[in-house]
Amino acid sequence: MLFPYTESRKIELSPAAADDAAQAYEILFRLGAPGLPMIDEFAENFGAGLSACFLVRRKDTEEVIGLSTLSKLHAAGHLHLEVHLAAEAADEFAGEVHALTANFAFAMWRTRKVYLHLPTDDASGTGFGDAAKALLRPEAVLPDHAYFHGRLWDIHILAVHRDDWNTHGVDLLKQIV
Repeated sequence: MLFPYTESRKIELSPAAADDAAQAYEILFRLGAPGLPMIDEFAENFGAGLSACFLVRRKDTEEVIGLSTLSKLHAAGHLHLEVHLAAEAADEFAGEVHALTANFAFAMWRTRKVYLHLPTDDASGTGFGDAAKALLRPEAVLPDHAYFHGRLWDIHILAVHRDDWNTHGVDLLKQIV
């Protein structure tokens, strides 16, 4: 049985509430998130369509360095995971944030798959390192699907399946909690 860990030795996933909308917006704004609405609209709809929304905090400084979300669970048993980390924190903390968030999805609900959408087939941005090959299965490519910084980007859809998480993800999690 999986436990829904929300912290590792280095970071904590803090549940984000309505009054955290401005801080979440600031994170997304600084990262240049495409399609970001005006702050009032964002705050009014903050958390809509999500099963979980976390502010990512460094444990040593308490600084908020990112945002991690899980979409609503689809009837077919899958959901979408998104991680947005400050550029200076991405390399160091991406693996822990992705691992804790994916594990939370599998531990809390009858999740069959956790989807990640990436602008490249290079999964190194997830921070899973060598475990990425065992954990992330390519499922689709949406050509020219996203428009960002003046150009069209392909979106690569990767999935973490529950069986793969139970086999490889739990070992990864044990290294960080």
